[in-house]
Amino acid sequence: MAYSKDFRCLVLDFVANGGSKAEAARRFGISRQSVFDWLKHPPDHKPGKPGPKGSLKYDQEELRAEVQANPDALLRELAASRKVSNNSIFLALKRLGFVRKKNSTLQRKSS
Repeated sequence: MAYSKDFRCLVLDFVANGGSKAEAARRFGISRQSVFDWLKHPPDHKPGKPGPKGSLKYDQEELRAEVQANPDALLRELAASRKVSNNSIFLALKRLGFVRKKNSTLQRKSS
């Protein structure tokens, strides 16, 4: 059940003025977890945009040049040289338009 913004503010004001979270839950007939959640994200909280939170730790064009010069480089090698995660490099390559190219020499041997 969704509670109104006014009700949430009433509960949060009660806790801010010295009331305990457990007492607020009993007094207003809600779960303690709701009180904890509302304290984490007040009614005026606006979630940020999804996606990268800060600037990149490396130059994208430098990454593009390195991949073009050495197309067989592994994600973990590219990530280690820039001190970022493998997933960061994967997503950057995807943004730059690189796709995974399967190598025919690495196919499984048929038994």
